[in-house]
Amino acid sequence: MKLIINKKSLSPLIATILLIAVSLSLAGILYSWSSQNAKETTTSLSDTTNKWIDCGAVDIFIDYGCTYDSTNGVSLILYDKSTVQIDNNLVLTVIDGNNTIKSTTFEPNFTGNAMSVNNTVYSNPDDFKDLEEPIKKVQIYVTSCPDKMTYTTKCI
Repeated sequence: MKLIINKKSLSPLIATILLIAVSLSLAGILYSWSSQNAKETTTSLSDTTNKWIDCGAVDIFIDYGCTYDSTNGVSLILYDKSTVQIDNNLVLTVIDGNNTIKSTTFEPNFTGNAMSVNNTVYSNPDDFKDLEEPIKKVQIYVTSCPDKMTYTTKCI
């Protein structure tokens, strides 16, 4: 009895094994990529959510004691009723009678809930000298939470 080996049947078997191997490799690469992408997205979303939660707890407001003179710049009292500690810089922006906008940042230095904001606090107090009177608007916000801006239109 003679054994007949059919070479044609061997070729489809190898092709099937190679096809399965390539499919499994691609599935592994896709799984690795998608799990890494999901992890990065979850981390990013978590960081953003924490920032929003912290911004939701920010509650600062300007007392009506805002004053301006061309020698000393803007002075006012800022109150903090936040339930989180403000650890980012504050941004002070002044809009004068000619719609000139001047802005600076400074570090928060609250004593209790109040802080006196004047030319000794600004990073560059000369920026606020010689503005055109009357002052239309003075606004302050935490650098990381611009949507929690406080402002006053009464600065005499």
